[in-house]
Amino acid sequence: MSEMDLEYIRAILKYGSITAASKKIYISQSALSQHIIRIEKKLGVEIFNRDFKPIKLTEAGIIYKKSLEDIEKLKEDTFLKIEEINKLKIGELSIGSTDYQTYFFLTKVLKDFNEDYPGIKIKLIEAKTDQLNRFALNGICDFAITYETDKCEDLESINLYREDVYIAISTKNPLAKDLKDENKRKSIEAKKLIGQNIIRMKKGQNLILQYQELDKFTENSLKTVLETDSIFIAQKCVRENLGIAILPESMLEEDKKEILYLKLKEGLSSRTTMINYSKKHKLRRIAKIFIDRLELYAKEEFKNRGKKWNIDKKKIL
Repeated sequence: MSEMDLEYIRAILKYGSITAASKKIYISQSALSQHIIRIEKKLGVEIFNRDFKPIKLTEAGIIYKKSLEDIEKLKEDTFLKIEEINKLKIGELSIGSTDYQTYFFLTKVLKDFNEDYPGIKIKLIEAKTDQLNRFALNGICDFAITYETDKCEDLESINLYREDVYIAISTKNPLAKDLKDENKRKSIEAKKLIGQNIIRMKKGQNLILQYQELDKFTENSLKTVLETDSIFIAQKCVRENLGIAILPESMLEEDKKEILYLKLKEGLSSRTTMINYSKKHKLRRIAKIFIDRLELYAKEEFKNRGKKWNIDKKKIL
């Protein structure tokens, strides 16, 4: 197969004969005829039925032409992909994220990505969960790393990972002193939390569902002393014994001496982290590459933690 095969076949079909085609593409009739004969000798069959006027392809000719067109399309796609790769050398990628996801998850991928694509500047937009979904929907960011929320028809979602949530109690809290063998205790009954002060996340933030569940189990007896946008502020307030809070599993490695992390025996829903992007705005190749890396990191990291990932339904612990 040569690059000229398809060009010559198309010309012959367009102009109806080898003679007519040779005049239009500025090649001698004998040269064009010999080229077609060489193709037919290689294939062992005729590709043109010369009895028809205008000339037609044989069944073998139709198959050969289709194969040439497939090769041509493959070459074009290859060149386009290479061109896209060249365009990735310089540019900007806008990512929406919560401060928690930036700290515990996003930064783990940024370093390697920057080494591979040093010309791509990352623009980080940090906001609350509901705001991030709006940013993704309106194309303000290429995609947002957020949490499981009500489904939006205009958002495409990719589940990254699921993590458990815990009741966080300061070791200074009198309740902690009443807990026997705190270091080995893994759970607590909701009735023991009745009347406790609590630090909550503001409306529009994550963990709202889990706080609602806790209120139900504690008969709405918890006293709200602070609402915050930041999960890190909530953790700091627990450490200072301002109240209890619900915190995700990734924070367990911190402040073990000052904070007890306990499962609620009645069970709280786990939390799903996901990627959202708008169906109305085409996802750029550089964004797809970054998302692929996030998925790979999540799969490996939470597999190592013994987590289930890429799930579709909430699991009650």
